[in-house]
Amino acid sequence: MKKQNVKISCRKAGIALLWSLALTILVGCSSSNSASEDTSTFDPNRNYFPDRVSIDHAIGFDVIYHNHWKELQLFRHYNDFVDTVSFALVQRGTPNPDGFEATRTIQIPVEKVGSLSTTHLGMFQMLDALDHLKGVETASYISSDEVRALVDQQKITELAPAGTLNTELVLASEIEVLMGVGYPNSQNDSYQELENAGIPVLLNADWQELDLLGRAEWVKMIALLLNKEKEVNEAFAEIEQEYNEVLQLVEQKETEGPMTITGMVQGDAWFVSGGKSFGYHVLKTAKVQYPWSEDTSTGSLKLDFETVYEYGLKSDYWMVPGSAKTLEEILQRDSRFKDFKSYQDKNIYNIYGRYTEGGGNDYYESGIVNPHIILKDVVRIFHPELLPDHELVYYARLK
Repeated sequence: MKKQNVKISCRKAGIALLWSLALTILVGCSSSNSASEDTSTFDPNRNYFPDRVSIDHAIGFDVIYHNHWKELQLFRHYNDFVDTVSFALVQRGTPNPDGFEATRTIQIPVEKVGSLSTTHLGMFQMLDALDHLKGVETASYISSDEVRALVDQQKITELAPAGTLNTELVLASEIEVLMGVGYPNSQNDSYQELENAGIPVLLNADWQELDLLGRAEWVKMIALLLNKEKEVNEAFAEIEQEYNEVLQLVEQKETEGPMTITGMVQGDAWFVSGGKSFGYHVLKTAKVQYPWSEDTSTGSLKLDFETVYEYGLKSDYWMVPGSAKTLEEILQRDSRFKDFKSYQDKNIYNIYGRYTEGGGNDYYESGIVNPHIILKDVVRIFHPELLPDHELVYYARLK
């Protein structure tokens, strides 16, 4: 939060004035929403977007096509009300539509994009568009060797090297659009400062989606910014096909698979995946028995230790036990876990198949655009006979 001083010295006021002037100059140089676009060759009867996308799985965004611009709609949901923020994505060399503020108007294809989430990075790689990525949050959280190399070569700027977004670095990088994380219309001082400087902030809410394909489909939003509809349609169709082929295998199972618990105890409470959550949806897709399948929580469900402990004694598996990466770490939490059937059978799995010592986890990077592989992992864990040759990628068995 910004701190507001009652008294401001003349010296501070002078510095603020100089900063304001510098900011004005930067805006004039770097804003993607400048009115200087040459529209002399604009043809109002031409369809500038022969290739188009449809949003079939994600519920957090949509697009409406017009001849020379696209209306990108971002939805705030899972609340008592629904809120929508719309952006006009305008083909370069064509006029801006009426009714949109400057920071809600983006010239496309965008040339320089900044990202504050690793979930976006796999999407840029999927579209072969890393040349458009000019800013990331913190390099230590990145799994991709290719992206880390571009940061080392100073072709991509760290925008939050100290863990907090540095707006001066964003301005200096001449980024045209910043992709943040949050709800549409989320109040954030740094975002507001950048918008005041003429840089649109798109709040990507892929993490709100409750199923694998829904999260993956946010790659289409990046494709909208880059005019890569043809490329994303081809790539996503292949993903859907592989995903559905795995689903067909699972449908061969006439009965549900083994039982599993999820989560980890924290203090006196145990947080498990809710019955309407993303975590359970992955398990449900693989036909797994789950004690809280009838729950209606879209996030974590808080339970007392004893309740989960009773299920843990008889459950065949234990999935995503907090941050634990080894069986030793499991017992460090509570020695009673050695009584769990899953511990005795060594059937405990977590999403640390590909992670970095700096804190990066590829499950939340390339895994976002590989829902078919995540599904294969889960099916291989619970129904190994269906995919005997598949080797786990994003999940790992605790040892």
